[in-house]
Amino acid sequence: MRGRESAGSGASELPDGQALVAGRYRPLRLLGRGSMGVVYEADDAQLDRRVALKVLSAVEGLGEDSEAWDRFVRESRALARIDHPGVVTLYDSLAQTGMGKPFLVMQLLDGMSLADLMSVAKRLPLAAVCAVALGIAEALTAAHEAGVLHRDLKPSNVGITRDGRVVLQDFGMARLAGEAAITRAGVTVGTPQFMAPEAIRGASPGVAADWYGLGACMYLMITGDMPFGDAAEVGTIVERALSGGVPRLSVRPEAGPKWLTSLVDDLCEKDPARRPQDVQAIRGLLEPNAEGGTEALVELLNRDVREGAVRAATDASVHDEGLPEYDWEQADITPAAPGSGPDPFHPATLSSATRRIVLASMTAHSALSRQREAANLVLRGQVREAAEMLSVVVPVCLSSLGPDHPTTLTSQYWHALCLARLGAGAEAVELLSRVNKRVVGSTDRDEENRDDD
Repeated sequence: MRGRESAGSGASELPDGQALVAGRYRPLRLLGRGSMGVVYEADDAQLDRRVALKVLSAVEGLGEDSEAWDRFVRESRALARIDHPGVVTLYDSLAQTGMGKPFLVMQLLDGMSLADLMSVAKRLPLAAVCAVALGIAEALTAAHEAGVLHRDLKPSNVGITRDGRVVLQDFGMARLAGEAAITRAGVTVGTPQFMAPEAIRGASPGVAADWYGLGACMYLMITGDMPFGDAAEVGTIVERALSGGVPRLSVRPEAGPKWLTSLVDDLCEKDPARRPQDVQAIRGLLEPNAEGGTEALVELLNRDVREGAVRAATDASVHDEGLPEYDWEQADITPAAPGSGPDPFHPATLSSATRRIVLASMTAHSALSRQREAANLVLRGQVREAAEMLSVVVPVCLSSLGPDHPTTLTSQYWHALCLARLGAGAEAVELLSRVNKRVVGSTDRDEENRDDD
């Protein structure tokens, strides 16, 4: 099964062979792994579309006659009631027979998580902070009106799509995983850096806990720092959260305008009764200052994709010159940080399963098929996906087929087009120049051979 080898410790989450989950969903590649489960990109064989398939491995031993199953069904139905562009769409929920683990089938989004965006940008400009915060607030309001709490709002659960839309995921799933974990080991599941103090103490979180999560995310976006610093020890973070709380921003003039820093301070109050929950008031502060924020987010995402595509083209140019064996291990997927959570907004470029498939099947014919698939992605406007695919296909073509092979040259042409679409014009021209030199050189050699004949 594609994507299975890359799952590491989560490989057993899925059935062996080419079997479909529930006779319908075929996992293709690993997107992320965290405390609650594993997320795969999957193909919906019935509707012929790509989806995100989440395996909730934290909820084990789930039978359709159990109380846990009833909770899972209730949470799924509640999530399905939310109809808002800022909340990921749930398509299906099910349990694989004999596996005892539930699955969620959700909308597959293109973009990156706020966590990954912050690792690239470090700090966000004011308009972008307001745009993200406003998007989160609107999504939370829609969920609360539908009777659904998030319970685990954190940057890795906040997605920014390629067009700058803010989308939340994992509503209510922390409750399922948390109850299962408490039953098994007497521990609480959550992320202390962004977890409301009352939830850390073991109290059932309410609406105010979600607003605390918004404030903690805003703190990260404004300062570039985690709310409780770089502490990695959970005990240290919990102690800081329950004692001093999130450091106040309003005492730091360099952090931003007073209205913004005061809003973050209010949202991060340790006492849930003192946190603002009036979305109209929050919107009134954020909306006038969010102008241009969506465009800033789009540019940040495009910059990351563009730089990745340029790096891939540069690496490929090394192979073009010396044609060494392609370094598959270097290109392999980087494991998610422990506790970081599944991140379907920022999928890995190349999983080990994809690597093996490509390496094993890279004939002139199969390479041509993949190149055509990438070209179709470009024509459909899915430039990021095309660039990722070509970053695999081009080096393999160079190593396996040679720099003068038509499929290699055509793949490089489409890679250059991706660079141009992503705004890397100079790099695109350079790559096209290399392609043209190869084409001209090949034509000259053909003419010389004909003359010799």
